[in-house]
Amino acid sequence: MGHLVGVRTALFAVLALALTHTESRAQLFVPTGRDTLRGLPGVEILIEPLQPELARDGLTQDSVVQAVTRQLKAGGVTIYPGQRENPSVSKPYLYVHVNAARRDANGDYAVAVQVHLRQTLASLTTESRIVNAMSWDAHDVLIVTPARLKDSTLGEIGDLVGVFVADWKSVH
Repeated sequence: MGHLVGVRTALFAVLALALTHTESRAQLFVPTGRDTLRGLPGVEILIEPLQPELARDGLTQDSVVQAVTRQLKAGGVTIYPGQRENPSVSKPYLYVHVNAARRDANGDYAVAVQVHLRQTLASLTTESRIVNAMSWDAHDVLIVTPARLKDSTLGEIGDLVGVFVADWKSVH
């Protein structure tokens, strides 16, 4: 049992460190961010499945889907139900991933929240198209109690989606 607690604590620390905000200086030549949203007619939404144990503390897949959908619609972003309906050649979709680790049975969660715009992009050096390239992203790591898991996580997702909507509006 002591070994399992040590593994969970190590996972908690790795998750918290691995997903904190850092800038990559090696990729500065790659344009990302709001300019990659220019000209897109709308997005599909893909919410990565949540860990089943998060539902016990109130955070469900459905609550994330509803919150993201509501916020995008309120922000004027067109949402397509699938690739067939999406008229863009790049088939953009907003990807939301929530991953959590718990220190122990009664402890806080470390929750990594990622929001990406992914789309098919053309290679500059070949004729190929690179599927599922991230062109816009925002992310954060939260430390929350089980009682605040749902509200804090949905609030952070809302903040990150809010940045996306603001960037979307600035180029449309």
